[in-house]
Amino acid sequence: MKKKLVIAFYLISLLLFLGCTRDDICSETTQTTPLLIITFKDAINPLQSSSVSNLTVSTTENPSVNIYKSVTTDSIAVPLRTDMDTTQLVFTEGDTEELDGNADLVTFNYQREEIYVNRACSYKMIFRSINIAVEPESNNTNWIQNTEIVVTHVENENKAHITIFH
Repeated sequence: MKKKLVIAFYLISLLLFLGCTRDDICSETTQTTPLLIITFKDAINPLQSSSVSNLTVSTTENPSVNIYKSVTTDSIAVPLRTDMDTTQLVFTEGDTEELDGNADLVTFNYQREEIYVNRACSYKMIFRSINIAVEPESNNTNWIQNTEIVVTHVENENKAHITIFH
């Protein structure tokens, strides 16, 4: 009896394994919805990359959820909302345990386009006509001094889409 159960288990496992085709599993190499790539450069010398010290990036919907928390970097990759044509993020420079830092509200506007990838991966979203706006502060203390859109369509993560000068 026990032997029959083991054989039945192996037969069922074999049938399930053979029943899966290659296109039932989304490969890790398949490009899905891309992240927005942002590089940071020096406002005085625009050709020079410039790291942001203790950068925190959070959403306006849930400020306690950080995409990045107190990192020092010259480039980041952030997700854009796939359910709306606008994403608002708070970029905070100098955010440490002791200091709150200087926060700037950044709004990304775009048009979404859903593209069929394949049966296993289903659909991905790409973003067209991207635009960026930094909310000016009343006391003129924005740490983000200027922005540049490098690529207007976010279809992959091969190169930077936006440059922020600080």
